[in-house]
Amino acid sequence: MSMTTQNESVVEVDSNSKIHIEEPKRYYVVMHNDDGTPIDFVIKILIDLYHHEAQTASDLANKIHIDQKAIVGMYNLEIAEQKVEETHGTSRAHGYPLTVTLEQAD
Repeated sequence: MSMTTQNESVVEVDSNSKIHIEEPKRYYVVMHNDDGTPIDFVIKILIDLYHHEAQTASDLANKIHIDQKAIVGMYNLEIAEQKVEETHGTSRAHGYPLTVTLEQAD
């Protein structure tokens, strides 16, 4: 297909080319156990920042305590990074060392 512009240049466009758009990569937000953050605070973070129901938040907090870590959410990279910053900021503001990390989802 050819197109003519105002100054009479011709642009060739290949109408048979295909554009492949991949799904954005997803990332797990992983919360880690520590000895300084109370479980009630962890549950509050899981409810307030990750929007888990109270029972799910409680179950996740127990899993974090027992297994030393647990996946608390899966997001696109930008949102996952924002969750990490919000979690660290909120926990530090309350004087707790709660840590979350990112892992690329399979």
